[in-house]
Amino acid sequence: MRKRSVLLFVLLLAFWTVLVGAVNWQLTLVGAFVALLTVWFWQDLGPRMPRLPSAWGLLRLGYALVLMVGWVIQANFTVAKTLLFSRPSAKPIFLLMEPNLRTNWGRVLFATCITITPGSVTVDVDPETGRFIVHALNHETGIDLLYWRLIDEIIYLENALADWTTLEAGEGDRHGMATGGPDRLGTSGSVAGHHRPYGS
Repeated sequence: MRKRSVLLFVLLLAFWTVLVGAVNWQLTLVGAFVALLTVWFWQDLGPRMPRLPSAWGLLRLGYALVLMVGWVIQANFTVAKTLLFSRPSAKPIFLLMEPNLRTNWGRVLFATCITITPGSVTVDVDPETGRFIVHALNHETGIDLLYWRLIDEIIYLENALADWTTLEAGEGDRHGMATGGPDRLGTSGSVAGHHRPYGS
């Protein structure tokens, strides 16, 4: 708890210094007072605050972000080929998928990654079941989402950070949807399924 309070104080003081754009003892004293007061008010939230992540957890998070940048660049070329040359052709579908993410932050991260990746948009996330409704440019894009390696990275982070992150979401069904196989193309132009590990 004390370590977290010290870190929060340092971060707040650094943020204050950036905001004021100058360093002198008067401004530093005021910033330290404000930061100390903020840390004191936040003490009651201490039991609900996550513990500090390990260096390895931060490295894995950075690795996932680097992969995300690469996927966004690749998706730009794929969407351009679809729109300009119809390879593959654009046949929009709705994808119902369950990536088995347990935490709220994991689901928000995944939903954001889907939306910022060209060719797909997160339409809705069920907070009870963790199921995602996603609009995809075509069937191929939908299938790629089911195999998306980013899901495995987020699941890894959830497991690795479980000792310092409060799990906010229920466990849910960890074995995928109970309605048929891992993925299927419905007659209404939709794909449903749960995530399968990359390379499986």
